[in-house]
Amino acid sequence: MEKFDVCIIGGGPAGYVSALKCAINGLSAAIIEKERFGGTCLNRGCIPTKVLYSKAKYLNKIKKPERGFSINGFSFNYGEIINYKDEVVSTLTGGVEKLLKARKVNIFYGMGKIAGRENGVFRVGINANDGSDVQISADNVIAATGSVPLMIPAFNIDHKNIITSDEALSLRNIPESLIIIGAGVIGCEFANIFSEFGSAVKMIELLPSILSTEDKEISKFINKNFKSRNIDIMTGVEVAGIKALGLNGKSGAEVELKTGDKFETEKVLVSIGRKLNTAALGLEEIGVKLDNRGKIETDTHNETNIKGIYACGDIIDGPMLAHKASYDGIIAADNIAGIVKEKDYGVLPWSIYTNPAIGTIGLKEGDAALSELNYNVGRFSYAASGMALAMEESEGFLKVIVDEKSKKILGATGIGADIPELIAEIASYMHFGGTVFDIESTIHSHPTLSEIVPESALDSIGEAVHKFNPRTAKK
Repeated sequence: MEKFDVCIIGGGPAGYVSALKCAINGLSAAIIEKERFGGTCLNRGCIPTKVLYSKAKYLNKIKKPERGFSINGFSFNYGEIINYKDEVVSTLTGGVEKLLKARKVNIFYGMGKIAGRENGVFRVGINANDGSDVQISADNVIAATGSVPLMIPAFNIDHKNIITSDEALSLRNIPESLIIIGAGVIGCEFANIFSEFGSAVKMIELLPSILSTEDKEISKFINKNFKSRNIDIMTGVEVAGIKALGLNGKSGAEVELKTGDKFETEKVLVSIGRKLNTAALGLEEIGVKLDNRGKIETDTHNETNIKGIYACGDIIDGPMLAHKASYDGIIAADNIAGIVKEKDYGVLPWSIYTNPAIGTIGLKEGDAALSELNYNVGRFSYAASGMALAMEESEGFLKVIVDEKSKKILGATGIGADIPELIAEIASYMHFGGTVFDIESTIHSHPTLSEIVPESALDSIGEAVHKFNPRTAKK
């Protein structure tokens, strides 16, 4: 039986990054993956959706060319776009495998399960993809098995007419009509993509607003933006059931609301949440604590209540984000190697790729934590940015939340061209406890969109250079 310092179960952003970090730290590592490396993010999430997003943005420019240009006639081949998406995914998943091999990480393809523990060493059984059964042992185990789309029995998901985000990324033809159940991040990103390519999109959301967890101003902005693009939005309504049916001789589906209203469509995309992949890992048998959803309890080192077993990514507390999962993996790998680190999600950026895109970090207006703080909000519009005007990207704004006394940055949110990149800059200031004056003293190249960052921050104290704000500066 081969023995390793660490065995990682799952090859997504948490798993493969932790395996690489273990190897960098000088540990012998084995990783078990049932399909392709990269997990949901690389294969069925972040990367493939961004390929389609970038193509949708390009199409939007063709349909609405910049001033001075006219385009007479164009066409697109959606099947070829999907081919390109598949090529990008294949390139990146292959790249991850090459990195693992280069770092001497042992790869096992199959399903892994903790089979027991003897003398402080864990036995891990592998049901290999070739049908064989393999056992290895390890001093430490990292569980990083991620999540899958949540299935609701009443929704009758058949993966053909009634689909999840997984199938939506593999459609080779744009549906004439599409109903999206759920107007969170996934639902809004797909609404943006499919509406641009010509689908008649209807969104149905149980909560009172779309993107309900975001800043209210952002939610209203996207709501208005979507409606201007003829995306039909229904909020505060509950779906009673969905069933597949024939639609004008084609496949189709019907959505029924609790009110009794019914809507027919070619496809229904269900995007209402995700299920954790922790049921078949042998964790409960060995005493690892899980909640009723299957979420694994961990400490600040990402170690469970059983010494030597760690968990990362979607299956522990915190948002289901690929970069958060990778961060988790590094925390676990370093602590296993004796490099003591505690996780801190206080500076955790996230993005939503609508058009324009959304970016957020830290606290935002409406968060309960702000109710106990004295703070100011700075704001700067893309319409006042020279670079944004030059790019014909004047739609959007950036808001920065600043502690009134210390002038430290507490958070930021915005919508507009390349806003996730601007948020990344703010993340660096926040990580090192930066203030408005730290941002002001950093020279930003002109002309760039990044100039919006110091203008927004300085606006919080009434000192934005290219905007009048009567607020008195507080030194």
